[in-house]
Amino acid sequence: MKIALDLDGVLADSISVWLMIWNASKGSSLALEDVKCWDFWKELGITSGEFHRIFYKAWKNWQLIQPTEPNLVSKVIMLEELGRVDIVTSRPKNTRTYVLKWLERHGLGNKNIVFVKSNKSELDYDVYIDDSPINAEEIASAGKYVALYDRPWNRDVKDTDRIKRIMNLEGAYLFIKGHILGR
Repeated sequence: MKIALDLDGVLADSISVWLMIWNASKGSSLALEDVKCWDFWKELGITSGEFHRIFYKAWKNWQLIQPTEPNLVSKVIMLEELGRVDIVTSRPKNTRTYVLKWLERHGLGNKNIVFVKSNKSELDYDVYIDDSPINAEEIASAGKYVALYDRPWNRDVKDTDRIKRIMNLEGAYLFIKGHILGR
């Protein structure tokens, strides 16, 4: 079993730091629960480039990025009982150093990390733990499984035979063990 574990939104709550930077620069109070769609930045009237520049600033301040849940190391080890786990992210190269520092700080520096540019659905994994509604649909369409990490921007995605909403990494473990491996 090969498991792709997403970084942003699944392990690292980087969007909260993105929102902190946005709010400070605009004098606004946009909260995580206000982010109702994947490309929410369009509703803010900014370009993809500006969205990514703010994301770079968020990762440059990697010390401020909190884990999405406590005890990440033990939860990743639990997932490794089911198969090989790679941290798979589409973070651009200019954030790589910060990502590696963040992973090290949170006890995951020894894990295999895969930086990708292509669609995740094209990668050779059996199951993905991801928060992107777009990735979830593409991965499921490719005949693979997705443990969809619950976030405000993916709540329109319904469970299917291939997509299962999870609330935490333990939920991903139970989905993979019970539904995919049938143990």
